[in-house]
Amino acid sequence: MHSAYTQPIARLQALVVAIALVGLTADASALDRGLRLDPVALRDAPAPTPGESTVYAATPHRLVMPDGTALPLRRWGPAPEAGQAPDAVVLGLHGFNDHAGAFIATARALSAAGMAVYAYDQRGFGGSDQRGDWPGAGQLVSDARWALTQLRHRYPDTPIHLVGLSMGGAVASLLMDRSPAPKVDSAVLVAPAFWGRGVMPWYQRFALWAGEQVAPDLTLSSETLDIEPTDDPAVMQALGDDPRWIRAPSVDAMAGVADLMDRALRALPRFDGPPTLIQYGGMDEVIPAEAACAMFSALPAGAPWRAAFYPDGYHMLTRYSGSAAVMSDIRVFLTDSGSVLPSGRGIGQTAARQAVCDD
Repeated sequence: MHSAYTQPIARLQALVVAIALVGLTADASALDRGLRLDPVALRDAPAPTPGESTVYAATPHRLVMPDGTALPLRRWGPAPEAGQAPDAVVLGLHGFNDHAGAFIATARALSAAGMAVYAYDQRGFGGSDQRGDWPGAGQLVSDARWALTQLRHRYPDTPIHLVGLSMGGAVASLLMDRSPAPKVDSAVLVAPAFWGRGVMPWYQRFALWAGEQVAPDLTLSSETLDIEPTDDPAVMQALGDDPRWIRAPSVDAMAGVADLMDRALRALPRFDGPPTLIQYGGMDEVIPAEAACAMFSALPAGAPWRAAFYPDGYHMLTRYSGSAAVMSDIRVFLTDSGSVLPSGRGIGQTAARQAVCDD
């Protein structure tokens, strides 16, 4: 064939091949979304270290979001790759300024009961590339839904539960409020963050507003706020040594979490399941009693929620001196949501309101 014809045909063929390769690359990239679990780490994963309250060493696992964002993922407990089938799976959502390593204490209790625990660093926190930037409430909820969907693909016939710590509790409640409702068997909200602007004193609302207008990048340390999240000095020391813990969040991030809490509080009157345990401590300095009162008052009577109140409990209920009782209650509730809580701190809906609301 004459070269005048063969050259254009060759170029056309090369173009077709290039387009096909682009398509294959896109398809391969799409396959990278979801749980990216390291098989060697799954087979040889050690049990959670006794006494450890946080872990921040690098993890080989990732949760890759639909937009390609890769978030550090941690997991504990039985793994199919090691020939172990978990009795249940837990998705953990950590609190504000924290990261997935906060679940090591919870995982220690639950993995011993045959449960696999997964937790990821939410956007803007821990080891995420967006660390320090507020991602938006909607993004956090969408990410949690994606994580839950990926776990359901991996464990189609295994009960899956949600456990949210503080801010993670607000994210979990908004996730459960979305339509269609996520397929979870139960949820535990540990010291959930529902302290929205609507129940803040006027001066705190004004301070947030002024900070957003004048200096959204200004940071505020926990020392400045004079708040003790736990009474355990070893936990406080571990937080102090933790490079992934955010010690001085920006005003923009604090305003963002206030909006998140506000949205979660407004959604509570619509709550209709799944079976949910709400745990709150009488010594909580992060989410004060008036915020807990607003939460319990907003929840509809007769809906499938129950409460546990720990009079000596600090905000980090899973990481304070009395955490053993809290962990035992979580384990029993996730096994059977109708069981009597072993701590004896389980209370009815009316008693929950009475425990935290002013007379």
